[in-house]
Amino acid sequence: MKRIHIIGLAAVIMLIMNSCLKKGLPEYENWDVNNIDNVYVEYRYESGKILNDKPVVAYQRLNVQKNVIANSNTIELSIDVPLASSTFTEEIRSKVMQNNLWMYMDISTAAKVTPVGNAPKLGDPTDLTKEWQYQVTAANGDAKTWTIKVVSFKKL
Repeated sequence: MKRIHIIGLAAVIMLIMNSCLKKGLPEYENWDVNNIDNVYVEYRYESGKILNDKPVVAYQRLNVQKNVIANSNTIELSIDVPLASSTFTEEIRSKVMQNNLWMYMDISTAAKVTPVGNAPKLGDPTDLTKEWQYQVTAANGDAKTWTIKVVSFKKL
């Protein structure tokens, strides 16, 4: 009886180890693209609202025009601060400075982005008076270092 249990257990283990998921699946090539497709910039501020005894953060997306210089992996940004509105008041707008903004970006499918040197992590406040470099690594491991720099910052 003990021998039957051992044989049964061995059969179950072999069945589990030989998963059907390994059979018949298409082979996909590794993605080899490592580009920054778009860059977004926003200003974050306290909204004046409180939730769970903490201030709620609001944001205003800034208008960004980009110029991609492919041969040098450089993206030049022209940033315009939009006009005041009901929630983005003139008082808040007046506090928008180029050295205290948040940047995020779209990158190639299945790639990852990491700051180079002392560049701030995406999602952290960023001083965009300086040039920053970010490395984009494709799924296949190919990496490209991109330079992000602001060439124009205006309040409309």
